[in-house]
Amino acid sequence: MKINKKLLAVIMTLVIGSAALTGCGQKTEQPSVTPTESPAVDEVTPTETPVVDENAGGVTGEEVTGETDPTPAQETYFVAVDGIEMPAGMAMDSTMFADTYGIDTSLLNSYYVQMPMMNVHATEVAVFELKDTKDADKVMAGIEKRQKALVDQWKSYLPEQLELVENYKTAQKDNMILFVISPEADQIVQKFESAK
Repeated sequence: MKINKKLLAVIMTLVIGSAALTGCGQKTEQPSVTPTESPAVDEVTPTETPVVDENAGGVTGEEVTGETDPTPAQETYFVAVDGIEMPAGMAMDSTMFADTYGIDTSLLNSYYVQMPMMNVHATEVAVFELKDTKDADKVMAGIEKRQKALVDQWKSYLPEQLELVENYKTAQKDNMILFVISPEADQIVQKFESAK
């Protein structure tokens, strides 16, 4: 039995066309069904307290809101960048912090690192609250590690961002250390140093 190719093409066209039109048809309203009685649900009580990462925080440099108060490192960050336009950013989580800075967190009371959300900005601001100022060299070594990695990252990507990374600033005031990569680094350092 031989089927005419034209007839087969017409049938296939009709099948495909009707399938496309069916998908574009109007939806009919379905009456909503409300149950008259809810089934009983067992209440589940957690047996462990969830761990809260105190170093996760605000995304855009505004004050952290929610259940926990900002750490001293976060507060210092907010003071240092207050009134300065920063690119959209996010708080670096503790896992990434360990990988990129390699600083032993037992040396710190708190820390806060704000990094860019998108890989077109190198802007990064980090504040470290030391438990003991004698450990400042260890924190500075972690900052140098991070800065060198950023140089490697940006040297074949965006030259103006590489220049920012190469011109990074650090400052120390009492037990706080600041690391800044930003076009406004001098202004951020000045605000950090003049903060209470």
